[in-house]
Amino acid sequence: MSSLELAITLAKQHHATQVDKAGQPYIEHPMRVMHQVEGTLAKTIAIMHDLLEDTSVRTNDLIELGFEPEILQALLALTKQPHENRFTAVQRTKQNALACKVKLADLADNMNLSRLGTIQAKDLARLAQYNIVKAQLLEADQIYGCIQALKPSTDYPAFHYSTRAQNYQYLLNLMFDQTVPYLAQEWWILFEDASQYLSWCKRHQQPAEVSYFLALIHCTDRVFFDGQFVDAHYHAVFKRIFEQFQVAILEP
Repeated sequence: MSSLELAITLAKQHHATQVDKAGQPYIEHPMRVMHQVEGTLAKTIAIMHDLLEDTSVRTNDLIELGFEPEILQALLALTKQPHENRFTAVQRTKQNALACKVKLADLADNMNLSRLGTIQAKDLARLAQYNIVKAQLLEADQIYGCIQALKPSTDYPAFHYSTRAQNYQYLLNLMFDQTVPYLAQEWWILFEDASQYLSWCKRHQQPAEVSYFLALIHCTDRVFFDGQFVDAHYHAVFKRIFEQFQVAILEP
């Protein structure tokens, strides 16, 4: 039996007597979420995404059944703890790329109010909260997608989701390292002020100016690297990185 088959069996067994807010069999929800994500790993996580929170299944049970650490880590990132609300829980979910994808599918299903017989004020309030959480997850998923598309080498420093500015700094540095043959993240500080600027633009929904982006990098270069990156070649490199970043992250 594959991990996915085992996960489906486990979910059906432990959600068997549960119903959702519309009075329908609860297992239909994780099944729908599973069908919304791509890849066996994501599907395995999706079908079990509520087990630790809403059933008697515990992490040790899943370990004993042989589920991979990657699956367990994503499930823990998806599981809201008793002391958490949706907004605190999503901070942990954002730390895991697979959990982000599954949670977005989970939200999409939960935000479908057409399955409810009567829509009440509390349902609309919950929907508003879901939209806030969704926006945060979409941004995280966007960052993870860009990093995966760049295909960093296995020995490249691992990405850890952090503040928007630090996430941008990692991404800018990765773009630079793939263009210029230096050691990974050797020039990390070069993009510190530029990433703060791009973060400000994103937060305030303002267009980023390439001239200001370049000026910040050149200023940092003069202070820390004695103007090592001031020639026309590097000017063109930084401009291409800005354009790539703008398309991938800043544009709607």
